[in-house]
Amino acid sequence: MKKFIYKTTIMFLLLCKINIVSSQEWEFFMDSYIESPYTRNFTDAIELSDGSIVINSPFKLPIEGHATVPHPGLVKISADGTELARNNYFRPAYCSISYNQILENENGELFALMTYSPDHEKLSENYFMNFDNPPANAILGLYKLDDELNIVESYEHYIPIDTTEYFGSLPDWDNMPNEISGRLYLFTSFIDNAGNIVGSFFKCSPFYSPYQTENDSMFFFKMNFEGEIIQMKGIECLTGHGDYWRHRGHCMLETDSHYILYQVLEHNDYNFSFIPSGEAWYFDKDMNFVDKKAINQPGYTMPTTSSLEYVSAVRSKHNTVYLTAVTRSVENPLGDNYFDTRLYEIDDNLDNSTELLPIVNYIERGTPYDDETQPFNNGIILREDNTLIYVQNWNADEYYKNTDSWIIIEHLDENFETISELYYTSGEDEIYTFVNSIVSTKEEDLLLVGHANSLNGDKSWNFVTKFPASALTIEEAHAHNLKVAVAYPNPGGDVLNIRTGLRNATLHVYDMQGRKIHQQEITDEVTSIDASKWNSGTYIWKLTINNEQLTVEEGKWVK
Repeated sequence: MKKFIYKTTIMFLLLCKINIVSSQEWEFFMDSYIESPYTRNFTDAIELSDGSIVINSPFKLPIEGHATVPHPGLVKISADGTELARNNYFRPAYCSISYNQILENENGELFALMTYSPDHEKLSENYFMNFDNPPANAILGLYKLDDELNIVESYEHYIPIDTTEYFGSLPDWDNMPNEISGRLYLFTSFIDNAGNIVGSFFKCSPFYSPYQTENDSMFFFKMNFEGEIIQMKGIECLTGHGDYWRHRGHCMLETDSHYILYQVLEHNDYNFSFIPSGEAWYFDKDMNFVDKKAINQPGYTMPTTSSLEYVSAVRSKHNTVYLTAVTRSVENPLGDNYFDTRLYEIDDNLDNSTELLPIVNYIERGTPYDDETQPFNNGIILREDNTLIYVQNWNADEYYKNTDSWIIIEHLDENFETISELYYTSGEDEIYTFVNSIVSTKEEDLLLVGHANSLNGDKSWNFVTKFPASALTIEEAHAHNLKVAVAYPNPGGDVLNIRTGLRNATLHVYDMQGRKIHQQEITDEVTSIDASKWNSGTYIWKLTINNEQLTVEEGKWVK
């Protein structure tokens, strides 16, 4: 059973009644290999007007030594976490590359926005074998779905794949034009105030191509739910390869006068004394490009270029934007494998006189000198009471999946001060847990959408977990099986780290024979214990307060 871990103040722990019986409201599981040899991955979800939930769940055919290209798929579950329907949208000779977007119109009708690109992977079963007649166009499609997730209406737009100007002089171009031509990458969409779909995609070279290069151009479109493209505009754009957008679908917003896209990579104007990263692109309501402004990342002690990845944005109630991103570590900005997560409040009013958008407030979270416990993914929710839910994926660097991982969910006030902090873990040893999305329901309950793998590779599953809104409050912490600390890495080596918000608490470590081998006062958020002289094996750790009279957390740690 997955569970949250809760961080709060010592005063609360003295006052509350500890209850470890109940847990999250429900959790829906699906084996990643339920349709073997295909693998499935839950990436995002929406709650429909009838309370059911539709999960974006692309599926892939793993190809050893090649990119695993996705195809669109959806899963529908009930309000209580029971599977209702499942469907895949495979198209011969095509793949999707990007993840489809799930949309519900004002009439409660469900739609999927998808792109299809010619599949260039020769080992893929749907690869086009006839070089004389390959697919010439990519497809941008809007598909109306019934209650069983079947397509009942299709609206498709065929778009030429003409991303060729960077490849025409290469020696293999004449022999392998389809190997090195481009693809469409849909990365964001939303329903605007007029009830139309607004989105963006770009053309890029194929992933893992020997000629992988920058994007060719970016397109912005407005479409109604009859599939008619009302406006579409394109911009020549070198903004980094599509993989850097990391399948984020929440980086474009609407104001009274503009649509704004929050770009992820470096600003190309080197006249700034500090090279900023990221931009806000402004469009009028007819999708005409108006202007762009750079986002300066504060906190660095030296000029550095630090790309923004995993960008999510939400409009505040006072006409600023809350933006989350993963960026290079402030303490170690030149390290390739060291990252922070950041939450900004940005004054993105286009009338600002400065070239750099003012940062109203920001916080950063990171471990600058440990490349195995990095914050890796993030997201943001704005609640009706003007507080924020800020999510970070920790200990989950994609190149170092050798220890347990966890999810931090911070409840913040409007000044970014922490009200409470929850840790979502697998509840099992040696599990890599990755949350791709956090969703707020109409009742402000939380849906966590993600997947988990055992570190030895013997199992892999997807999940959607629902927690009630009350799980974020101090009064309900232990009523939902929450904890106050996490031990990592687990399994570990010569260092045991305890992360907790408690102060004036005492840490005790015991061997399996019940002998106390270490005791230490907790004074920092992360306490590191030298375990180099301990024997290999399993240890029990406990946190106590109130003069060691009350144990408020305990767990196992394996060396």
